[in-house]
Amino acid sequence: MPKFQVGDRVYVPASVLPEGDRDIFAMRRCEVVAASDRSIQVRLPDGTSSQTIGSSKAHHSLGIALVSIGDFQSEDGLINPLSKSLLQFCRLLLPDDHISSVKIRAIGEFGEWWAIHHAAYTHIILIGHGDKTAIYFGVGGARLPISFDRRLSKHNTSPKLFVSLCCETGKAPFARDFSKLPFCRALIAPEKSIHGAVASQYLQTFLSLHLLQGKSTKIAFNISNSLVPGNDRFAMWAAGTKRK
Repeated sequence: MPKFQVGDRVYVPASVLPEGDRDIFAMRRCEVVAASDRSIQVRLPDGTSSQTIGSSKAHHSLGIALVSIGDFQSEDGLINPLSKSLLQFCRLLLPDDHISSVKIRAIGEFGEWWAIHHAAYTHIILIGHGDKTAIYFGVGGARLPISFDRRLSKHNTSPKLFVSLCCETGKAPFARDFSKLPFCRALIAPEKSIHGAVASQYLQTFLSLHLLQGKSTKIAFNISNSLVPGNDRFAMWAAGTKRK
């Protein structure tokens, strides 16, 4: 069965539509008027049909949540500026009601926010500190993937794409175990320590390729990785396996 059906409302990159380069935002919501296994056509404002668009470029729903994990020490100099830079960039891609920026210091706060808002977001960006075993919270300290499982898995939700900008969280065991969790479609994260400026550049490049140009998650990940300055590299994991 095709991924999309006639009558579905979907998000497609404005760049693949006529005069799309004049759109304010990167994505436009349209009605599907024709669908096959690998492509769709959408209705244009004048009532005609678009040219064929690859199904991989379209999204049933779309929302980005920036989750800043405070530590009481580096918030002013690193976490807050990084979060602000990404928020302003995301606002160039999507309307404000498709974006959320939340600041937390305890995993319990994350669980409370998730219970209310998880359905609205497809891309979750984690901004904070970590290592190959855990992400560190200002309240509660190191939290292993099992802690996220306890707080988030009890809510029935569609799997999300997570991008962690926390150092070393692209390595096992953290990345392997987190990517197995039922709410995680895939995890993209750095394998080493990473400077805040590089983290900001990486995510902006990835989202530009993924949303603005309509690249698949895998292709956008690989191209973004090749453009990271220096020796910093990100890894992508899904279902406990490191992907290339």
